[in-house]
Amino acid sequence: MLWLCLNLPRLPIEAFLRAGASHDPLAVTSGGNAPLIVACDERAAAAGIRDGMALSAAYALLPELNARIRDSNAEQDCLEATALWALQFTSQVSVHAPDSLLLEIGASLKLFGGLDALCHRINASVSKLGFDTLSAVAPTPRGAYWLARCGLGINVEDHKTLQHHLHRLPVTCLDAGTAAFQSLERMGVRTIGQLARLPRDALARRFGQRLLDQIDRAFGNRPDPQQPFSPPSRFSARLVLPSPVSEAEALLFAAHRLILQLTGYLSAANAGVMRLRLMLENEDGSTTDVIVALSIPGRDPKHLLNLLRERLSQTALSGRSEAITLEAPEIAQLAPRNFSFLPDAVHAREERATLVEKLRARLGNDAVHGLSLFPDARPEFAWHEAEPGINTQPGPPLLRPAWLLQR
Repeated sequence: MLWLCLNLPRLPIEAFLRAGASHDPLAVTSGGNAPLIVACDERAAAAGIRDGMALSAAYALLPELNARIRDSNAEQDCLEATALWALQFTSQVSVHAPDSLLLEIGASLKLFGGLDALCHRINASVSKLGFDTLSAVAPTPRGAYWLARCGLGINVEDHKTLQHHLHRLPVTCLDAGTAAFQSLERMGVRTIGQLARLPRDALARRFGQRLLDQIDRAFGNRPDPQQPFSPPSRFSARLVLPSPVSEAEALLFAAHRLILQLTGYLSAANAGVMRLRLMLENEDGSTTDVIVALSIPGRDPKHLLNLLRERLSQTALSGRSEAITLEAPEIAQLAPRNFSFLPDAVHAREERATLVEKLRARLGNDAVHGLSLFPDARPEFAWHEAEPGINTQPGPPLLRPAWLLQR
């Protein structure tokens, strides 16, 4: 097995900025009576604000600082949203709280052109969700997690090389208490390699068996099963906007990130969406629904975003929106596609359906329809309106008179 870890080091601040940038410099605090800075954006960092700084000191440097209390639930939602997106690359995705994902990618290498190509694609795509990541690959999930958290950014495919790199990592990779780290510091133990060379019985008596189990799992000496992420039965994702907006492009920026989540959900189910619902939650408590209907099941994020853009341009917004929710109330399985050396009729049908969906999004569903033949000898009654793309002739060819009279 081969595991890829995606570590999100700036998750506390990105949980507030996924839907768009904040107007004021933003910092996330620990809360409580003496709040400390947990994370901050680039503008706050440029003013000298650092992690661990007291909030009062941060205000002295930047009076206009927008301080938000850390939201653990929002961070968990972000992890699950990223896990949903990652299902398009592998079916084995695990959420490793509080800030990482683990993907078993060994079975996906051939499908995506090898390890380097797959890692490049994942790292290039995850930034579109609004996250900065540190990634690493290792034969064990905990080994990949430690390598990613330390920012090494390396791909290790065998246990011997993994052991070499793990020996150099600091002991702070371990999930242990402050007292344990202080004790190791006094003993002069600063790396995993130094810790692994100490007598195991003495370590177990002093620090507990759990510490040794972590090292054994990282090196692959003990099993390390991971809890798989289970996607929901129906897709529904919500984003709170940094500040109320009324511009369509700002809404589309946030909607695009929800569409990327939807792509992973549909890929895992081998399905396409037939109808999308974007719900805008307004300042006055009202909601505005934007509905997009597709002719054939689809999951291309660029096409879905274009359809939403057309719909939003035709929608009268009743006020500024504070949050958006994207739902997929109707999905359908995608039929297997057969490839041929001859001109692809399926591809032509998909292009025709794409055109129909764009026209419907711009002009309305009732303004675009297809034609279907009807068995009537009178030409003006020999057709009916039908769904776009339908053009069938039931039964044998229709017999019609050679000419028509006035009466």
